[in-house]
Amino acid sequence: MSPNMSKAGPGSPEDGTPGPAAELPPAELPPAELPPAELPPAEAPPADAPPVAAPPADTPPADVPPAAPAPFDPWAPPGEAEAAAPAAAGHVASSTPPPAGWPQPPAGAQPPPGWAPPATGWGAVTPGAVSGYQGMYAYQPRPTNGMAIGSLVTALTCLSPVALVLGVIALVQIHKRQERGRGMAVSGVVLGVLGLLFGALTTVGLVLGDEDGGGPRRAAGPRGAVAWDKVAKGDCYNPAQGSGDAGRQVSWVTKVPCSLPHHSEAAGTAPITAAEGGGYPGEDAILKSADALCKPVFDDYVLDDWAVPDGVGLGYMYPTRGSWRASGGAVICVLEDDDAQHKGSLRTDRTTLTPAQLAYLEAVKPLNAAADDIPEDEVEDAPADYRAWAATMAEATQQEAEKLAAIAWPEGARAPGEAMVASKPAAVEAWHAVKTARDGAELARAVRRAEGLLRDSVGEAKAVRAALGLSTGEHPGDIQV
Repeated sequence: MSPNMSKAGPGSPEDGTPGPAAELPPAELPPAELPPAELPPAEAPPADAPPVAAPPADTPPADVPPAAPAPFDPWAPPGEAEAAAPAAAGHVASSTPPPAGWPQPPAGAQPPPGWAPPATGWGAVTPGAVSGYQGMYAYQPRPTNGMAIGSLVTALTCLSPVALVLGVIALVQIHKRQERGRGMAVSGVVLGVLGLLFGALTTVGLVLGDEDGGGPRRAAGPRGAVAWDKVAKGDCYNPAQGSGDAGRQVSWVTKVPCSLPHHSEAAGTAPITAAEGGGYPGEDAILKSADALCKPVFDDYVLDDWAVPDGVGLGYMYPTRGSWRASGGAVICVLEDDDAQHKGSLRTDRTTLTPAQLAYLEAVKPLNAAADDIPEDEVEDAPADYRAWAATMAEATQQEAEKLAAIAWPEGARAPGEAMVASKPAAVEAWHAVKTARDGAELARAVRRAEGLLRDSVGEAKAVRAALGLSTGEHPGDIQV
């Protein structure tokens, strides 16, 4: 017989008639599972039973089922979660025995395998309940410093000073603002420093090379052309095509034989006074001194100024700052015609003349130079200037007469030479009359007489020149020198 079943009575399965349900002990059937209408009526305790102590105030009556555990709120503050933990865990997980009247677990009952009591206190609080963590969070990216970008770009474009400055500014800003771009800023600074060092070394190398006399290498000129400073005394040349016009400063020239048509002929060079320390004196200083520097060069190269055709002028080629050392610091004095070309050389120096020709040219040169200094104003407007000029002419004429008389004339030039000498005393007297004129009218008459004698002497000079084989100053048509 089952320990939970009593003797068969009416309504039991043994007699086959339905009856009241068998009573089950509270441990096997909790009161909460029995419908209120089917609960057995309470029986009065026996008279001799000991009094039962009243349950505690917070203990539910035996006939009232225990309330369902309060639901656990994971979002409740920590204090409330700890307070709710015992109710959620049940009395089974508590070390305190359940109050009297509550259903008791069978003796020796163990929790199911793998069962563990729910966590209580802070252990029952999820991280989301405390920190509000809701999964992955996209942080705002740090901006890249603009100065760092600019530093790298300018360094790559060879703007080293700009790259260095921008890189230093970028490093300071990145440190203060916590921005990105430190690598670009450092690269810009490094490349900027390297660029500056390379530029400095290149400059030093060029300076040292220039001081050694090498100077910067020139670009190649036109085919067959030479640099202007390679022109030497006696060279005839034309400006190289595309390098400039005749009469202007040119970089490249084409040398030609003087027997061929040419615009220019080099008479020689003259040293330029350098600036303090041997440096370039400046273009203005060279232009101011070039005429004075070239005059003795022309006088020595062209003793016979009658041989210089019309249209040919005196010029010079001078160095710029870049070609200062390559040129040797000298100006090249040239005879040139910007508009026409000529054949032959204008050189009439001591190397090309006979003794009689040289003696004649040296004798007449002072008078020819004095005649070129005639005053520009009229006699009545500048009487003092004409008196001073007449004094110079009288002295030059006297010197010419003495030098002509000392020449050993060739046989064919003796007669015209002696005739020229005989005319000089009258010319000297005429120039003295200009100096001693008492008034303006007499001065004007004296000047006209002296100039008339000077013009007459031109015929005498042509006769002597023809006899000596010198130029007579007549150049018909295209000038052939």
